[in-house]
Formats: sequence, C-alpha cells, structure tokens
Amino acid sequence: MKIHQQFDINFNDIPRTINEIPILVEKLIKELLEKGYDVVKEGAYSAGIPQNITIIKEVTGPLVIQFSEKTKEDFNAISKALGIEKLFEWKDMIF
Repeated sequence: MKIHQQFDINFNDIPRTINEIPILVEKLIKELLEKGYDVVKEGAYSAGIPQNITIIKEVTGPLVIQFSEKTKEDFNAISKALGIEKLFEWKDMIF
C-alpha cells in the first residue's frame, strides 16, 4: 500500500518575500527525499512554486495509519524549520 499525502499551496499566508519561497520549497523537497519519500510536484507553477506537492511512501501491514501521521509530522517539521509551514494545506490520500 502506498500512502499519498498532498500538500496544496496556500497563497493567502506567505510568510516571506516571494523571491525566497521557491528556494525554500526546493529545500523542503530535498529533505523529504533524504527521508526516503517520493515527491511529486504537480499543477501550474506560480512564482516558481508548484500548485501542490504529493509525498509518497510505500508501507505494508497494520501500521499504515500510524505512518500516515508520521508522514504529516515529517512534512510539517521540515516546512516549519524552513519558515514556510503556513504555505501548505494537506490532504490525506491512501491508495
């Protein structure tokens, strides 16, 4: 089973200047890749930022629900450390 969690860009609350955000989003993606996630950037790019980011991790067994929460926690921790936590809204998608 693969867990997909989609994080949509929330342009209503951009915490930094627009020029810094594409660099920070790329750092976010790099750190997620280093943690073993597959990362898909989708949708139209606005100011160099994809409309949404989907992170994917393949898991098996009864721990799927716990891993889903861990995925969200990892994403939130990295985006918060970069100062862009309010830039994204998440959606659960389990396939």
